Amino acid sequence: MLILATSKIQSNYQTTIPKEIRKNYEIDNETVVEWFINKNGNPEINFRKKRNFKNLAGAFKTDEKTNAVELKRGLYE
Repeated sequence: MLILATSKIQSNYQTTIPKEIRKNYEIDNETVVEWFINKNGNPEINFRKKRNFKNLAGAFKTDEKTNAVELKRGLYE
């Protein structure tokens, strides 16, 4: 395994993602860090962008007739 960068855990268990990692994975303030434990018991992380309604629109198919206005209203109920 190649170590690209390191970071220190602060007293409140926070850390900074090193610049090399942020640049390589295009990490910004819209990025979510997902933590996993793999089958060998080792931690792994994944980076993904935050999801919002606009990102999810059209991502799912259904046989039901839908109305975008009603779907959006349902979010606020």
